[in-house]
Amino acid sequence: MSYSKTFIALALLLVFVSPRPVNAAENACVSLLVGAGYAAHMRIKSGDFRTGWSGSFAIGKTKCKSLKGVPVGNEYTVEVKAILGKSKNCSPSMIHTAGGGSKTWQAWGTSLSVKCKMPSTDEVAIESGYEANKDGIKAAKSLDKE
Repeated sequence: MSYSKTFIALALLLVFVSPRPVNAAENACVSLLVGAGYAAHMRIKSGDFRTGWSGSFAIGKTKCKSLKGVPVGNEYTVEVKAILGKSKNCSPSMIHTAGGGSKTWQAWGTSLSVKCKMPSTDEVAIESGYEANKDGIKAAKSLDKE
């Protein structure tokens, strides 16, 4: 085998057996519960990394963003911003794992008191009340007009 063929064979071997970064393209999602008093935007945060804000979504809807920009092994969370209101980092933060699937946080509250948690017990259902309020209905109707 000539020198150039040996070099090519070694290069190919390195390409196929060397460790490569895992590209996990799962999603982080926010579900805006019935009873919320606002429409919202969401984004993913990990250290200094931020995705752009999602499009707006109404009460009863879920919006997702890809975790593609978050390296596997890094901690991340989502941020929810009420339209014409405040924003909130959702809890808990998660570690991005390969094959970890999509994660969905639930948001509720009012535009000035945004709440957002990963559902792990009935705590979210109890706190949210699941009762539509007039501000939430108004926010949903304003999105329908867009």
